[in-house]
Amino acid sequence: MDRDTDVLASIARHARQLTRMTETRCHKDGRLLGATYKLPDGTWLWSAGHRQLPQLARSEAAAIYLDAIEDCTTDEKRQACYDGASEALASDVRPRAHHKVAKIEIAGTGGWRFARPFAISTVSGPNFCVTDVSCGCRRQYLLNIDALVQASTAWQKNKGQPIHVAPLPADLPEQEVQRLLRSHS
Repeated sequence: MDRDTDVLASIARHARQLTRMTETRCHKDGRLLGATYKLPDGTWLWSAGHRQLPQLARSEAAAIYLDAIEDCTTDEKRQACYDGASEALASDVRPRAHHKVAKIEIAGTGGWRFARPFAISTVSGPNFCVTDVSCGCRRQYLLNIDALVQASTAWQKNKGQPIHVAPLPADLPEQEVQRLLRSHS
């Protein structure tokens, strides 16, 4: 097993005993969405992962069958693709979120970076790094990775309780676009 898998398993089994420096929780039910942990080999980011909405998952599955129609050479094969798409749209798909971890390297100047290739998909820029996360209550958020990591450096100075970092709304990019459009008009 690689180290990421070991860390993920350790967090799943022993999360309460591990040193959690920062955390982000759901506004509605308080479930953990993301956190940073202090482990013997450094700082690790944990993300609850993102679960697609069921309708979106069904639509994407149906699209795979419909895209395959172009390669069908007989009416029988085309009908099989249509049937597969219909079945995908009617299915009771329950997507699951998959927890993920990434090792963080903190620079002395307050900066940070992921230690190696990582499995967490992010949108990032200068002093900005977020990823999609989902709560078990089905609320969608953006996990503010940059704020979690920056707060973990403050925790190291205080050695106190985990520092809470609020989740960002999932529609933040759209809110920002609307704010910019209003400011230009």
